[in-house]
This record gives sequence, C-alpha cells and structure tokens, in this order.
Amino acid sequence: MKADTPPPSLRRKIGPIGLLFTGITSVIGSGWLFAAMYASQIAGPAAILSWVIGAAIVLVIALVYAETVTMLPIAGSIARIPFFSHGSMNGYIAGWLCFVAYLSTAPIEVMAILDYATNYFPGLTVGAYGDRVLTGEGFAVATALMCLFVFINLMGVAWLATSNTIITFWKLLIPSIAPIALMLTAFDPGRFTDYGGFAPSGMAGVFAAIPSGGILFSFIGFRALLDMAGEVRKPQRDIPFALLGTIVICATVYLLLQVAFIGVIPAADLKDGWSGIAATVPGGPFAAFAALLGLKWVALTLYVDAAVSPGGTGLAYVGVTARLNYAMSENGHFPRLFLKLNRAGVPFWAIVVNLVFGLVMMAPFPSWQSLVSFTSSAATLSLVFGPLSLIAMRHQLPDHPRPFRVRWALPVAALCFVLTSWVVYWTGWETNGKVLLILLIGLAVVAGVRRAGRGEHGPLHLRQAAWMVPYILLLGVTSYLGGYGGGLDLLPEWLAMAVIAAGSLAIFFVAVRTRLPDAEARALVATADE
Repeated sequence: MKADTPPPSLRRKIGPIGLLFTGITSVIGSGWLFAAMYASQIAGPAAILSWVIGAAIVLVIALVYAETVTMLPIAGSIARIPFFSHGSMNGYIAGWLCFVAYLSTAPIEVMAILDYATNYFPGLTVGAYGDRVLTGEGFAVATALMCLFVFINLMGVAWLATSNTIITFWKLLIPSIAPIALMLTAFDPGRFTDYGGFAPSGMAGVFAAIPSGGILFSFIGFRALLDMAGEVRKPQRDIPFALLGTIVICATVYLLLQVAFIGVIPAADLKDGWSGIAATVPGGPFAAFAALLGLKWVALTLYVDAAVSPGGTGLAYVGVTARLNYAMSENGHFPRLFLKLNRAGVPFWAIVVNLVFGLVMMAPFPSWQSLVSFTSSAATLSLVFGPLSLIAMRHQLPDHPRPFRVRWALPVAALCFVLTSWVVYWTGWETNGKVLLILLIGLAVVAGVRRAGRGEHGPLHLRQAAWMVPYILLLGVTSYLGGYGGGLDLLPEWLAMAVIAAGSLAIFFVAVRTRLPDAEARALVATADE
C-alpha cells in the first residue's frame, strides 16, 4: 500500500447493547476469579474500600474519555486522540503503553483458565518460586486457545459481538449467584474485624491494593469500548451509555465477590493473618470454598466459568489490540501492513502478528500474577494522556460537535491527572522501573519504523512531549523513595502523595499549554474525518 493511499474504513456494525456487552465481557475476566484474594491479602477487609476508590477513579477516567471519544469516534482512540492534541510523540507513547498492556491481556486470561483447569488436569501448571507456572503441556494448550481466539476474531465484528452477547449473560450470572450462595451457607461477620481489625495495613494497604491487588486490572477492560468507537453505529449515544453501564454493573459484581470472600474464608486460612492467605488458600479460591462447604453445584459451575469468563475477555482483547495496531499505523508509528483488512473488515495481519508476540510474552512471564504486574505497569501510565487531550481540544476545536460534554471540564481533568498519577505511585518502584524499560523499547521501535519509512512520516513534535521528562522523574523519584513495591520507604505516605499532587498539577497545566497549535490540530483532525 502506498503512503498516500487512504486506509480502508472499519465497518460500523455495533449497537448500544452489543457495545455494553463488549465492555462487560472485557472487564469481567480473570480479575473476578483472583482479585478478591489478592486485594484481601494486601488490605484485609478494607479491600472493600479499595474497590470503591478504584471504581470511582475509573469512573472519572471514563468520564474524561467519553467526551473526546464521542467527539472523534475512531478506531484506536487512545492512541489517536493524544496524537491530534499533542502531536506524534504523545500519540505514540500513549499508544505504545496501551498496546503492550493489551497485547498481554489475552495471554493473562489464558493463564487464568489453565490455573483453574490444573485442579482437574494437573499437568498444565507446576509450582515454582512460590507461584504456579505453565508446563510444556500447558504452553501447548495455551497456544491452542490463543489460536481459537484469533479464528473467531478473523470471522468479523458481527460474529464477535454475537459471541460476546451470549458469553456476557453467563459472565454476569455466575459471579452474582456464586457469592450469594456462599454467603447464605457460611458467612461470619467476625472475619471483618477479628484478624488485625478492618484495615490491618492502614490506608497504605487500601491504596496499594488498587494497582497491586488486581483491582485496576479488573476494571481496565473499559478501554475496549474506546477502541471500538470506530465501529459503533451511533457513537454519540452509545459510547457514554456503555461506559457508565459497564463500570457500574461490574463494580457491583466485584463488591459482592469481595464481601463474600472476606465473610466465608475459613479461619484456618487466616492462621498467618491476611498477609499470608495466598499461601494457604487453594488455587481457584471461590471454587475451593464452595467444595469445602459442600456446594458441589457451585464449585462445578465456577470451574466452567473459569474457562468462559477469561475466555470471553481474551476473545475481545484479540480484536481490540488489532484495532490499536491499526490506529498506530495510521499515526505512522507502526508498519502500514497493519492497515490491511480482510474481507470481513478485520485487520488480518495485526491479529496474526499479535498472536505471535502474545505467545512470546508467556516465556518470561509464565504465571497469571507475574504477567498482571507487568501489564499494570504499562496500562496505568497510558491513562494520563486523556485529561490533557480533553482540555487541549477545548481550545483547539471549540466548535467541533461534542455529543457528550463534561461539565467543569478543567477541574475534572486536573483531578483525573492527579488520581492517575497516584495510582502509578501506589504501583510501586519495582513496577515503575519496568515502565521505563517499556518506554525505551518503544522508542527503539518508533525509531526503526521511521528510519524504514525514509521520511514519509511527519514531525515527532518533541516540544509537545517535553512535559513527560519531568513527569517520569517525579513518579520515578517518589516511587524510589516511597514505601510501595520495593521503594526505600523514606517518604511519609501523605507527604509523597502531596508532592505528587502538586507536581502533577504543575505539569498538567504546562502540558496543556504546550499543545499543538490550533490550526495544526484542526488539520490533523480533518484528515481523520475524511
């Protein structure tokens, strides 16, 4: 395909219910099977607060993105919108971080399936280094499942939406019925106070559980709705409806599961306190509790759902990740090969190449927990670009139609930027160190693509990306000196958060002011509307 040939258009086939179900399917995956346990290990019963705070943060983020995505309903919007407001390098970094997170999500869901399946096919995983990792047999089964996801996606969006509708009914039903059945059989209110109190690790534990306990990972699937915007029939109505509906419905399910986990966990599993439950609770905690309580039908249903729920999320993410490849190619950051669609209107080569790299990622991260940690390090940081674009575009495109308009946009966007920065800090030094490596690899990729393109791509807009240098330094230094995830614990909790809030606000306003000139931003948006 020549450089000046306009890319083919994705087909607008998805309606409001199909989009809502796509969001729920993307959100309710392996997180509901494991996050309640890991969040409880970090925060104790106060993990309930972690879910509430995490849901509120995601709602603010979704609110910010709802305006820009309905304003410009295009495929791969997380990468494309920062490109329009702040230029090539901002769009690339946002898209690269998001791409890495998306690329690892389908393998994560496959690993979750195999973790539960080990209870009846013990050769799939093996205990190693305090975790369960894939065996050779497990990797072969994982490869087969990934290929199945690819095949369904290659058949086209309409089939994918139909499959998600069927799967979503199941995924909502089981995570709601199972905890109710467990609580009706054995629920002890004393679990909320008897083992170190309600918050044995204080607010530090509550905050840490949001990124490290799997809570943020459990919600992060809402972004699939943003990347499918280019294929929604009526984006002005359907995207805000699906975003709000997805987060509220899924938050309700997650809270129910967390309360059930705390209330029914056997006292024997708390012999070392909440911090030791990962070593005492068997794999597949809800199914194990059901079997222990004699609820065999619940245990059997949970084992079935341990394949369906992660499978549905993995299925959705194979398609969503390919559409991000598509957007990155439109920005000139990935090879134009990814713009080629098959007869069903699906980015064929993007899906196939992502399959290969997804399988490769299972080698250094052969367990659910290790790959979730890696994914969170990329996904969290990619969210900081949304509030910058919201305010920048209010200046650059003041008359552009906004079907969904955020009230009090400036304070909401500034709050979103600070909240997201706090979540990055709570992730800890070990995770944030990985982000730096991810960024370096990403810069090497874009340098290679642009060199191969021999000048066919536009400018990198480095001035508009200069704010990222002090921002990364702010998060890196506070993470290193702070008390989360391998930090030196030299900064008091609230002082560190105050420093991040003040520094983030200053950087936020600088980044908004250094946006692209209005005329250049309008020209870029005009090319996308053609």
